[in-house]
Amino acid sequence: MPDNIDQKKEELGGVPSWYREIFPNGPRDGFYQKLGLHSAVYVDRGAHQLVVSFDNLAEAGGRRYDREPWAAKFCADNGWSHLGILAQPPSWFRDKPLIHFLEHLRDAGFFKRFDRVTFCGASMGGFGALTFCDLSPGSTVIAFSPQSTLAADLVPWEKRFGKGRKMDWTLPYSDAASQTSRAEQVYVVYDPFYEDDVKQVSRLNGDNIVHLHSFGLGHKSALVLRRMDRLKPIMKLAVTGKLSPHEFYQLIRNRKDIYMYRLHMETYLLARGKSGLVDMLRTGFKRRRKASRNAASSGSE
Repeated sequence: MPDNIDQKKEELGGVPSWYREIFPNGPRDGFYQKLGLHSAVYVDRGAHQLVVSFDNLAEAGGRRYDREPWAAKFCADNGWSHLGILAQPPSWFRDKPLIHFLEHLRDAGFFKRFDRVTFCGASMGGFGALTFCDLSPGSTVIAFSPQSTLAADLVPWEKRFGKGRKMDWTLPYSDAASQTSRAEQVYVVYDPFYEDDVKQVSRLNGDNIVHLHSFGLGHKSALVLRRMDRLKPIMKLAVTGKLSPHEFYQLIRNRKDIYMYRLHMETYLLARGKSGLVDMLRTGFKRRRKASRNAASSGSE
């Protein structure tokens, strides 16, 4: 029996980093709130910047004790206050207790405490960032490959995310297209070659919407950017409202060296009958990989 207990402890992990900051003898104020299908974690690192992040599908349903909200370490490294929303099911945050909790924070003046507020997330989390940013007028949003809604009457063509489409889309904050008008800037990162994401993002309107085309990164744009070592610098500029399209495109120039970029572009080109361009793409990718290895080998001599 002791061996089984020890094994279970190892599987579930240890103490999460946020708890080390806000536990009774920790250096910071904060809270953890369980809300049925969701949880909220808040760490207070000052009033200059609050980041509100939302789980994506990869994080949803995590069972480990040391589970972290999306972007938790990134916020800690930058000294920003952080409110992380964690989801157990792939809920798209369609849950009354969570909505009531966030509205209570708004009504209590929580968001007004901060000089800047930024909402962020990817895919499902991007939807959360877009739709709940209305709780804090004047905020900034950075959403990677987001959905605007999964409501069948609004996007009847959307066939992805079957579990999400079954959630209650009659609840408030169910259509991001009607929730972003009061945000200061809304950065939306998506692949213009990925039709389903383009159709979702095209529903967002307003002068505050900043379209950032992540050519060839597919639906998992945040993941590919992380593998490119570009997610953190892009996030930092966006959170502080300083990201421009020019800077974004400069930062993603090395995407052609990433294998996931090659796969996404091959799929896109083959679907359009451009097999000749696929051969050129593969040849160029292999050439750059070989040149990179040769450069690394020369540098180590």
